[in-house]
Amino acid sequence: MNTNWDLLIENHFSKKEKEDEKLSLSFLMESIGEVLAEMPDLRTPIMERMGSPMSVSYDGIPEPPLTELGWNKLETDEGTEVSGEQRALLENYLKNIAPGGDLTAKIKALDSFYESGFNQIESEKTNEMISKTLSYLVFYKTLTRIITNFNAASAGFTFEAFLATLLGGSQIKANTGTIADFKTAENIPISLKLYAEKSVSTGGSFTDLVRDLVDPKFSHPDGGMRYVVCTKSLAGKPGQQEGGIKFYEFDFTLDNVANIIAGASRAHTASNIILPLVEDDKGNLVLIANADELEEPVTFSNEDIDARVKDIAGKEEFWTNLGFQQFQAKNLIDSPVVSYNQEGSLTLTGQGTYASRMPTAARNKDIITPLLTDPETGQVNAKDITKALAALNVVLKSVYQQQVDANQSRKAGIGDLSKQGLFPKVPKGGSKKDPKVQNVMALAARSRDWYNEQDEETKRRALKYTMGYLNTQQFELNRSESTTDALVDLRYLGEINIGSTHIQNVLTNCESILNENVTAIFSSLKVLSENLNDYFANGLNEDSKAFTAITAADNIETRTKEVSGTE
Repeated sequence: MNTNWDLLIENHFSKKEKEDEKLSLSFLMESIGEVLAEMPDLRTPIMERMGSPMSVSYDGIPEPPLTELGWNKLETDEGTEVSGEQRALLENYLKNIAPGGDLTAKIKALDSFYESGFNQIESEKTNEMISKTLSYLVFYKTLTRIITNFNAASAGFTFEAFLATLLGGSQIKANTGTIADFKTAENIPISLKLYAEKSVSTGGSFTDLVRDLVDPKFSHPDGGMRYVVCTKSLAGKPGQQEGGIKFYEFDFTLDNVANIIAGASRAHTASNIILPLVEDDKGNLVLIANADELEEPVTFSNEDIDARVKDIAGKEEFWTNLGFQQFQAKNLIDSPVVSYNQEGSLTLTGQGTYASRMPTAARNKDIITPLLTDPETGQVNAKDITKALAALNVVLKSVYQQQVDANQSRKAGIGDLSKQGLFPKVPKGGSKKDPKVQNVMALAARSRDWYNEQDEETKRRALKYTMGYLNTQQFELNRSESTTDALVDLRYLGEINIGSTHIQNVLTNCESILNENVTAIFSSLKVLSENLNDYFANGLNEDSKAFTAITAADNIETRTKEVSGTE
């Protein structure tokens, strides 16, 4: 018998709904559509759908998309940070892990959840228990996927974005003058290192580290830079690895940087802290008299180059002196031609000059031609086009030379320090018994002792004259120096196990609350979906399918109210 769907729903709900609140087909389908629309955020069902009854499984834990860029905070045109869709999704999953706590608190909570699991939260309301349980499970699974499914480089960047999200912070763009990889919600800068346990190497640009200490731009309590060192120990096939990640942290500050760098075992690292010290008339060590002449290296930005190009070629006499007519000079000056890497400017070659040969110069020719064309005759001399491009390239090269000249005196000054032996040559791979290595270590120790006796302002000034800063060197701490307190004030935060086996153990502790509440909802949703499909596929002829779907919808409503605590 063919029964009208609206009539079935009306008969079912008429006994418990008021006349103006009866459920209709359109309302039910709209509600189902809203539920199904949310499911892509979960990527996979929360419950394993194989067999009956359904139960929690590793494969059923939600899987937010792995995306370094998507997890980073976005900036509006006004500079305000906002969370994109993928970032907001991950934030919602992780927000229940030690809310408001720092990395130490969050690692402690995650570490202990492996042991006590559900016992930590079983006294809370049902919806809060489910929410927190899923937060931990999503963290464990997402971390496992990051570490076991990517190569070292990709895993590092994604892991960086993941921890930044956990701490409510955001990644920091590369090459911005800081050694930090991301900042926390409290604006604490963190330089993150993720290595296999046997190959730990912690370091980076000493020049950038000095900039962070001399002119802090973050909110580290001591104006320093925090290093988080993560060592992973894994076993198994790629993609199926099991193991753990240990978390350590320590800080570089204005007061301890000389001790750490000078105390490093590698000579090239210790050399970073060497200062150009000489004896004064009283035999006391002081910085060389002309230290202030060692100016900061000059690197012109695109805006700097653009302004300097316009300063030369943005004048009418520049072009008329080259033989161009007045109308041509005015057209060139008023156009984006006299600019550098700005909107509408000429195409650049790989060497940073304006393209003047075909085919790369085709666009440049198209831009310049109408500017030089005689409005009365409609003619243009091809040689004028070539001459204009050549003139602009001469200007551009002269601007580059200005940068070279600005750095020349600085380079000469640094070279003199090497000639005087104040900045020694560091041997590559030399043993500790090598006299050259011993000389480097002795000069580093001398600089450390002098530095530690200075006041704060002198320390800031002195760091900008160190060998590592002036020569833009790198520093490196080995495994022992990075993961023990022999050299740094180390804080061990804990270990997080990764892999499906470890997570399954956690699931065992949590499955009762999930199976009892969440499974029932998804089970009913499955029944609702299957019976609706069958009912419509068979031309609305099987009434039993319709009644089963309605019952499942009832169960979803009831269970959802129980879980959410709403009526």
